[in-house]
Amino acid sequence: MKFNELAPLVKPCFNHNIAKSKAKTVKMMFELITRYNSDEEKPYDLAEVTLRNYFNNGKINDLASKVWNRLDRTEFERTIEDASDDARTSLATSIKNGSYTTKRVDRGTVAHVCTDLFIEIIGEAAGQTAIKSKKSFPMTKESKIDIRTGQHQSIEYIKDKNVLRVDGADYPISPELSEEKSNITVELPYKLALYEIYTIKLGKKINDQNLKQKAPRNIISHFDRQQRDFNDAAWYEHSLRDTVADFDNQFSLLKHDAYDGIEETYYNDEYGNNGMKRLREVQNKIITITLDLSNLKNIDNILSNNIKKGLCHLMVNDKLIKSWVDVNGD
Repeated sequence: MKFNELAPLVKPCFNHNIAKSKAKTVKMMFELITRYNSDEEKPYDLAEVTLRNYFNNGKINDLASKVWNRLDRTEFERTIEDASDDARTSLATSIKNGSYTTKRVDRGTVAHVCTDLFIEIIGEAAGQTAIKSKKSFPMTKESKIDIRTGQHQSIEYIKDKNVLRVDGADYPISPELSEEKSNITVELPYKLALYEIYTIKLGKKINDQNLKQKAPRNIISHFDRQQRDFNDAAWYEHSLRDTVADFDNQFSLLKHDAYDGIEETYYNDEYGNNGMKRLREVQNKIITITLDLSNLKNIDNILSNNIKKGLCHLMVNDKLIKSWVDVNGD
């Protein structure tokens, strides 16, 4: 990607006064991506005609060389994050359609991906080989994060940035699933298993169509909590799949490790057909388990208690768990 390809895409993310001018757009982009002391001359204080030429032809070699050692992604990334939903969606779509990255890019991750692109453009224009974002961009199938012990000094999830930080390099991952999007989901097995719990408890048939009308407030609240836990676990699965090497195998190991840890609690005869109690006790158990079988354990700060609880619902979808009510049924 060249600078004259990126600049027009970023332009709508600025306020109207800046976005209507090519020169002001270029100046703002470089102001945001660099770090300067107040008493130092800024190399982007150039004539408007020069800045317009940068916008039109993308030849920023001289400017890139001046700013290379003062790059700071913070303000540029924050500005893109603060742009309107429409602007970020449009930017993400343009980056995706232009095949400028092999990473998944959407409204939630576009600020980080776009900043990586800009830094890479500056690094190449400045003739640098050690481009700051090279570790994490682009992400090819061969360069996925290897989470095996000893391959990296540290792998940590940074929640406020929604990235995996691997030895100091940030890898953006997909944003959390929205409630609006997940509510459209058809009746997945985990939902049917919950409706079975409520049907037995209330003595009347509960399904997706009548839950809000027939169930009391405490049951609706319980269902909402379970759905949030499921969404958290589903996000964990889908967000890491494109980033972590051997993910499907490692995630399968994680689920089977979790099942081994809760199996005895799940089959406890004392619960009878009290599915609510069985689910509660299984979820209480799973948050106490240290899941060491999968190499996913090497990613710090990401496997929360909510995700662990949500794994119980993923196990229902995978038929590792048949029912919360009738554990011995066919």
